[in-house]
Amino acid sequence: MLRIFVVLILFNSSDLLSNNKGIHGFFDATKNKNYDLAVKIAESQEHLKLKNHLSLLVNLLMEKDAISNHEVNLEIGLDPELNFIKYLILGYQSTFKDKQNNLEAYKNFSKAIKIADELKEIKLIRAAHIAMLDLFAGEIFIGSKQYEPYLDRFMTIKEDQADEALIIFYKLIFSTKTVDNIDAQYYSNYKKLDSIFQDFSTTHAFYPVYYYEKGMFYKIEEDFNKAEDFFIKADSLLGDSNHVSSFRNKIAWQLAYVYLQKGQNEESKRYLNLSKKYSDRLREQFYENRLASFIHYDEDKFDSAYHYLRKSVDIEYELGYKNNTLESSILTVQNQTDKLKLDKLELETSNVKIRNWAIFLGTLLILGSLIGILIHKNTKRKQLLAEQVKTLQQQKVSNLLKEQELATIDAMVEGQEKERQRVANELHDDLGSLMAAVKLQFNSLEASDKKENLETFAKTESLIDEAYGKIRAIAHAKNSGLIAKQGLLQAVKQMAEKVSIARGLNILVHDHGLDNRLENSIELMLFRIIQELITNAIKHAEATEMNIHITNHGETLNILVEDNGKGMLVNAIQADSSGMGLKSIDKRINHLNGTMDMESELGKGTVIILDIPI
Repeated sequence: MLRIFVVLILFNSSDLLSNNKGIHGFFDATKNKNYDLAVKIAESQEHLKLKNHLSLLVNLLMEKDAISNHEVNLEIGLDPELNFIKYLILGYQSTFKDKQNNLEAYKNFSKAIKIADELKEIKLIRAAHIAMLDLFAGEIFIGSKQYEPYLDRFMTIKEDQADEALIIFYKLIFSTKTVDNIDAQYYSNYKKLDSIFQDFSTTHAFYPVYYYEKGMFYKIEEDFNKAEDFFIKADSLLGDSNHVSSFRNKIAWQLAYVYLQKGQNEESKRYLNLSKKYSDRLREQFYENRLASFIHYDEDKFDSAYHYLRKSVDIEYELGYKNNTLESSILTVQNQTDKLKLDKLELETSNVKIRNWAIFLGTLLILGSLIGILIHKNTKRKQLLAEQVKTLQQQKVSNLLKEQELATIDAMVEGQEKERQRVANELHDDLGSLMAAVKLQFNSLEASDKKENLETFAKTESLIDEAYGKIRAIAHAKNSGLIAKQGLLQAVKQMAEKVSIARGLNILVHDHGLDNRLENSIELMLFRIIQELITNAIKHAEATEMNIHITNHGETLNILVEDNGKGMLVNAIQADSSGMGLKSIDKRINHLNGTMDMESELGKGTVIILDIPI
């Protein structure tokens, strides 16, 4: 479950607010999550713009919703302190949108930090850094440690026990987002929680977060009974305020997950429904659908599990979770900043040269400048031309390699088809004819011999008929002519029927909306891929049951093949260079611009999912 912990804290003072003693109380209230008091203080302000902006900001922090009833002009003006508040508002609005815009949030929080540094106001610097840390804390995974400068800066300007608690919370969150395994640093920070909260009142608004983090600790330790106790304690302290609904959604989801791990599926479903009650954004729906898939899978309701898995995957792609959007945003801003610095440096260098030429060369300045400009342009033109030539050459080489690889795949498929056709013809024409001749010769034996060994003759004749039937079945299974005549779906169904009879593997083919024919070459390649997967299930998995789902999603064809075989270690198969069958399938799917995912456990069968654009 996404571990979102948004710390709601604002600045205490600025030049705009320095004469208003009540503002200090407003910031203390928001820092300690006493939002009712913060609202009253904001409404008591005489300065209309300040009143409206503070009211909008506290509503954003309470409701975590980008939509606000306050009509506030957020255009940047001349007052730096008011601009600071506006950038915080714009950043939080981007964070709390249904589809977060992390790039805009990062830009606005960066601008707020810049203003705070220019004003040298510690309260503002702290508020802006916490806003940025909240943005990092909301990420699913952090590949690098780009949050560290902000956390280090915040640690240098901490002022009280509340800041100490916030620092520990951030460290715990980031420890679980940046490494594959929980390290010793996580446990060291966790031990500090109890000592810090000895100085807090049990009615403090940080206490639910404290119990939540303890629940997360025992969840990581897989002590689900203690995890359950602390999550319930956290929920019991939240009260009935509207601004706790987001936190209550997190706790309900965690309890649903804990009960699933304890095997109490009905309780798990109840808390999952409670989680849905407090969710209204795609981000939360993604995790709820994913957990619903796990619950149905645990109950062997595979159709429902697949349904919710697909819903979560669709939301995942819509939100762009597979891309680390915050890190991409940081890189984008850094690149833009570096370019501006380079442009500025080039401009300053050019100005220095112009001044020197003006002092020492006088009238030759114009001529020298023109020559310099022409040389510069000519050099740039040559560089641009050279880069274009290099790019074209790289594209040609890339296209040539791709064409050669495609030609290799096509030649391999064509060779396999010719070999299958040859084997099918030999089985049908040569070996089939030979078996027919054997049966005729057998039937021509003298009747006297048959009478003396009637039982033996009967068994022998039955074996000959069975062998002849299997030869015909194999010949037809190897022949791809059915693809051209009836299409992929019918070919797979008939192959499944014949394999089920001949091999003792019960195969069920499920059709979901594949009404139209595909291009013949694609159908043939997909047929051979499915044939290869069936062969693997027979030869290696020793499966007795197999389900093949072929689903048309409009622009995408999804093929799901699952068996009840002995399973395998996926990582070992992927690392084994001898696994040419699965590697060949993966390569074919890649050349169709598709993807292949494989899940398997020893003793629990294998599931292979193919997604191909059509």
